[in-house]
Amino acid sequence: MPVADVPYLYASQGELTDPCYGLFTFRISTGQSQQDVFVSFLNRAVLFSSFRTALPLNPSNTYDYLYGVALK
Repeated sequence: MPVADVPYLYASQGELTDPCYGLFTFRISTGQSQQDVFVSFLNRAVLFSSFRTALPLNPSNTYDYLYGVALK
């Protein structure tokens, strides 16, 4: 779904302030972790990133991440 349609990322105090056209996201939640994935399409490339942390959310939690590019 487009980032602009995600209420916890867009149009809230301290969150993203423009619509970020072309950036899409989805969230995967289990009982133990939460993962946010971001994908952007740019010409003949795809940019992606993923961030995962343990639940319950806590500022001292560590997180795993990955990011990359796919070219055609």
